[in-house]
Amino acid sequence: MNLLKFNAKAGKLVKRSATFGREFMEFDYFFPNQLPDMKEFCNDISLIELSNEANRAIGELHGLINNIGMIGSLKLFVEPYLRKEAVDSSEIEGTKVSLTDVFLSEAGSKKPEILNPNVKEVVNFVKAVDYALKELKIGKKISKEMINELHQILLEGTRGQDKKIGDYRKQQNWIEGNDVLDARFVPPSEKDVEELMNYLFDYINKDDGYMRLIKAGLVHYYFETVHPYEDGNGRVGRTLILLYLLQTKILNQPILHLSPYFKRYKENYFNLLMNVRETGDYNRWIKFFLTGVTEVAINTSNKVRKLVNLYNSYRKRLIDIKATPISFKLLDKFFERPYSFTTLLQEELNEDYPKTKRGLNYLMRCNIIKLHTKHKRNKIYLAPEILKTLEEDLI
Repeated sequence: MNLLKFNAKAGKLVKRSATFGREFMEFDYFFPNQLPDMKEFCNDISLIELSNEANRAIGELHGLINNIGMIGSLKLFVEPYLRKEAVDSSEIEGTKVSLTDVFLSEAGSKKPEILNPNVKEVVNFVKAVDYALKELKIGKKISKEMINELHQILLEGTRGQDKKIGDYRKQQNWIEGNDVLDARFVPPSEKDVEELMNYLFDYINKDDGYMRLIKAGLVHYYFETVHPYEDGNGRVGRTLILLYLLQTKILNQPILHLSPYFKRYKENYFNLLMNVRETGDYNRWIKFFLTGVTEVAINTSNKVRKLVNLYNSYRKRLIDIKATPISFKLLDKFFERPYSFTTLLQEELNEDYPKTKRGLNYLMRCNIIKLHTKHKRNKIYLAPEILKTLEEDLI
């Protein structure tokens, strides 16, 4: 770390020594101060305006989602976006996987044990977030137990499983660089992690109903600064934003994901987090964060409208040719997952093969789906327009 850049506003540098392998090293790590009082942000008019703008964009998205809830299943639109978030968040960490890879793996195109390691990581991400969302739904609060379990699911069976998973790290870590002396940033000592994370969970769960979007940005900064795990900190930290927004009722559905914004402005994202540690300038980071919330909320609203229009046009096509009832159920399944197998659809809908096949034929007649493979058994079908819409970048 460049020690000359640090001042004491956001934290302090602490000297320590440790042995890495056979090498003894003396270095400084960063110990963060408690987060600033929210009143400190009230005097920055431009920041308050950005916060109001972000809240308006989320309000518009809420209205759109509530209307969808009245006319059909929210699952058709929420589920695919979680997969897109998993792909984007993983890509920030260098794991490149396509949305097609994820959908095909979930459709069962390959057995879990032979999945590409990158795909396995992204599929685990989806499972981990699903777990946390279910915990929130039954009234549980964000806690050490919840986040550790999320981390366990995230890294189980992946390349990171050789590191400590499902619990805080027991050794010093660092960000970038070949070793702790060459690092761009050295997080707190492993001995400090428990104390710092307890403070963060208290901070998260002390809901004063005041400037929650700003608080969400501060929560993400603090988690990434503590870096409590050996691996997976970025993905868990970005998931924590979503969980906090849901727990505090800023969101009523898990459909606002910031990873596309962070991915596009990746260098700025990392630099502004680092700038808080070095200078104590929280405002620049929060303004960047709020701008992202606004952009993602507006673009998500536009994307959802596009999917709703596509969904309604497909239903009209099926109605016009007097398609069977199962055809409409199959349409819903392709919005949840644009790739699927005949046998999987049979199982999910609890229907026999002839009815399922007849329904698929109606969807093909309407140019909604097409054959992705031409195997005689267990053919894979694809809804290309749905996939194309989902793959479009939000930012």
